[in-house]
Amino acid sequence: MSKKSEDVLDMVTSLPSMKGYTPMDCYRDFRRVFLGSEEGKRVLREILSWGRITSQPLLGNPIDSHRMAVAFGERNIAIKLLSAINDEPTEQPQRTRKKT
Repeated sequence: MSKKSEDVLDMVTSLPSMKGYTPMDCYRDFRRVFLGSEEGKRVLREILSWGRITSQPLLGNPIDSHRMAVAFGERNIAIKLLSAINDEPTEQPQRTRKKT
């Protein structure tokens, strides 16, 4: 394994735990990262362009099913990112009501 691969793997394994990370935490973090600065907005725009959100995926002629699967996978990730930024989670009730 190359030194660069080891560095990336070390970085990934040292990421904080997701234990206790709520949907609201996710929503707030994504908004802060991608909409909280001009740099974040530029990065978001670049990621969305990779997912071809504003254009049709280039599939070729004849259509290559593997290329199509990759293109739609990229698009799905971009859509998931948009959803994380735009869809504020609803707060769940803390207690359930007892039937009387």
